[in-house]
Amino acid sequence: MKRLATIILPLALMLLLSACVARLAPNYDKAIADGLVTASQQIMTHFASTSAGTAASSFAQRDATYSSIIGNLDALALQAKSRPTPKSSVGDKVNEYLAKRGITITDTGEVPSAAALEQISITLTKMRDVDKKQGVTAFEVAAFKGQVVIYLDQALTYENFLEREGN
Repeated sequence: MKRLATIILPLALMLLLSACVARLAPNYDKAIADGLVTASQQIMTHFASTSAGTAASSFAQRDATYSSIIGNLDALALQAKSRPTPKSSVGDKVNEYLAKRGITITDTGEVPSAAALEQISITLTKMRDVDKKQGVTAFEVAAFKGQVVIYLDQALTYENFLEREGN
C-alpha cells in the first residue's frame, strides 16, 4: 500500500501541474483578426488601383483611401497592443542567455501583429507622401507593396496562430 502511494502521489501531482498552462501570448480577439482581413483587402485593392503608377495631379482622388486605410491600421494596432500580454519569466531567461552569448535580442516585448501593423501604417504613410508630392511610379508601387506584404503576412500569421492555439 505504501509503495502504491509513492507511485500514485507523484503521478497525480505531475498530472495536476501539467494541467496548468502558462500563457505566453495575448488572447485571441476575433474583432482584431476580422479587422486585419478587411484591412488587407482594402490595402491590396489600393495597390491594384495604383499598380500602373500615379500622378500627383490626381492625388485628391486617392487621399481619402489613404486616410481610411492608415486610420484603420492605426486603430487595429492600438487594439492589438491593448490586449493583456502575460509576462513570461521563461522568455526573460532566454533573452538573458542570448545576451550573454552576444546574440542581439530583437524582441521588444511588443505584440508581433501590433508591431507589423505599425510598420504597414508607416509604409503607407510614406507612399501617400510621395504620391502627394510627385506621384508614384509602377516600380515604387511594387516596392511599397512588397514591404507591406511582408508585414501583412506577419500580422495575419500571428493572429491566426492565436486563434488556432485557442488563446
